[in-house]
Amino acid sequence: MKLKSIVLSALLLFGAVACVEPSYDSDKIRVVEVTEHDFELNGQSAVTIFVGEKNTPKFSFTILKSDLKKGTLLQSTSNSEPNLAVSASVGSEYYTQSADFDTSATVQIVELDKTNKIAKIAVGAKLVNPKIKNYTELAVTVVEVSGVNYDYLVK
Repeated sequence: MKLKSIVLSALLLFGAVACVEPSYDSDKIRVVEVTEHDFELNGQSAVTIFVGEKNTPKFSFTILKSDLKKGTLLQSTSNSEPNLAVSASVGSEYYTQSADFDTSATVQIVELDKTNKIAKIAVGAKLVNPKIKNYTELAVTVVEVSGVNYDYLVK
């Protein structure tokens, strides 16, 4: 009986530690690219952040440069926010926000550190492929923009 208690305690301890340890998985969602060229969304300067696994972009989040301020929160339900454009490519399928389907998107500027050239941005989306009525989702995830991508983000 004592052995069972020790084994159970060890398993519980291992499970608790495993839950707290950060994951450095190569398949983790991260920033793959930030657009370096100038373009506009609704007639205003904008930037697109591509996130995905490894080096493969999946979701793209386009926001206005004027919204690049710590604390900015953009939320869209069924394509209700004109200053936020979100899409995804999965294989040959294209997913987007839609006023006709239950879709959503969120972008929040969590941190914008000009000194260390690091931005932390929370992104999430539920998008639809209206042709096949199929959804793809990204749970709200904080991604880090640094290096040359940070320069493209704030230029």
